[in-house]
Amino acid sequence: MRTPVSQESVVATPIADPPTAAQMQFAGINRGLRRCARVSVGSLLLFAALLTAGCQKSFMQVDDPQLKPIQEMIETNLPKGSTTDRVTYFLSTRGYELQPPEKPGTLVTVIRHIDTQTVRPVTARVTFYFDANGKLNAVELERIPNQPIE
Repeated sequence: MRTPVSQESVVATPIADPPTAAQMQFAGINRGLRRCARVSVGSLLLFAALLTAGCQKSFMQVDDPQLKPIQEMIETNLPKGSTTDRVTYFLSTRGYELQPPEKPGTLVTVIRHIDTQTVRPVTARVTFYFDANGKLNAVELERIPNQPIE
């Protein structure tokens, strides 16, 4: 036996009037303006990022190419603005001993690095300069003669 299938009545929905030529033209212009605005804002943000990246100079200048790895290590791990405690912790965990500072607001250490290209040691006397708030604002590297490892 078959059960009767009810037929639902079809509900008519009103159809909106098709857009006029002027509305279509305005919609195209509006889409174009929105796209242009997104591109402009994106371009502006990219420009600002490049400008700030270009303006950020290294807070230490090293001319000796063999000291560059030491410079990169310090810049990577101790950015400008690092606290005195952070610098001290960084140096102590790597076995670099602090030397008596020559003036207040500084930390001095000797960093010995093996140059991987020449397989020779390179030693630098590194002075960290801090501002009145104890924030790192400059680093000076000076190459010194290598001492035998004790």
